[in-house]
Amino acid sequence: MSYAMIRCPIIDRDGVERCACNADDILGLLANARRRAVVSVLETTDDDWIGFDRLVAALSAETADVSAETWRIELHHVHLPMLEELGVIEYDGHAGTIRYYRCELLVDVLTAVEATRDRR
Repeated sequence: MSYAMIRCPIIDRDGVERCACNADDILGLLANARRRAVVSVLETTDDDWIGFDRLVAALSAETADVSAETWRIELHHVHLPMLEELGVIEYDGHAGTIRYYRCELLVDVLTAVEATRDRR
């Protein structure tokens, strides 16, 4: 089986399929350590929504080597647009809100990468 053929639906809270992601997109997205950190924080939110400032604060607390200002710039210009393009989030820069849509494949790959990193 081809990895590109692995498809995972991204479903909203109402059970409606928004779009689908594939393994190539997920691997490309999670190839970056900072994007993995973003997804990890999004995964720990109790709600589907998180404020931009709250996300920056959580990421800054977890990554002492990256300033809050660096996170703000990178989130707005790089990481959130990539997640939005994949369909995993909706980002409203004016309102400062991010809606996260869970993707089982994304979570599985992130878990595997983190488990491998923890064994080192």
